[in-house]
Amino acid sequence: MSQHALSFTDLELAALRKRAYTMLDEKRIPHVAGCEEEAVCLAERWGEVPSVAAAAAILHDCTKRLSYKEQLALVKKYGISCDDALLASPKLLHAVTGAAVAEAEFHMPGEICSAIRWHTTGKPEMTLLEKIIYLADYVEPTRDFPGLEKLRKSAYDDLDSALALGLAMSLEEISRGGSEPYIDSILASQYYHAERNSHAIS
Repeated sequence: MSQHALSFTDLELAALRKRAYTMLDEKRIPHVAGCEEEAVCLAERWGEVPSVAAAAAILHDCTKRLSYKEQLALVKKYGISCDDALLASPKLLHAVTGAAVAEAEFHMPGEICSAIRWHTTGKPEMTLLEKIIYLADYVEPTRDFPGLEKLRKSAYDDLDSALALGLAMSLEEISRGGSEPYIDSILASQYYHAERNSHAIS
């Protein structure tokens, strides 16, 4: 990592990409590459450091391919505090273990680890980088689902409105699948819907 204000050189990102890609299933690499591409574009649009967004995107799924047993081993190894709902869901758990691995094994700073931590569920009052990684993961170029273009356009028009829309879509998909949504996603959805409504009123 560069020694000045938080940023990464092209060479540092290339090395990070090379190492991180070895941790992925081959079929996931296009998604991670797409997420990086989208994160850089969103960073340029909203004033985040593009190389920082790129680093967070490169690492956001670094533990995704691990088995549930391997995920739990990381929780124990790094002393991660998890509630029962997180422990019961490998899909949610990879964001938490990924953040821990990014910190411990890649020596990433807290803001990048936090963006990885919240890229799946979201939360109220996300930082700019957290918002960018959440949305880049959702709308990157390999994605294809009903409402994608509306959500992608919203991400470049108004980040908070895009978060409100994306979280609502995610909660709807979870409900259709017969699962219980995670509490942080519910709270995030409520928060960003309120934010969107307050912007509309003002």
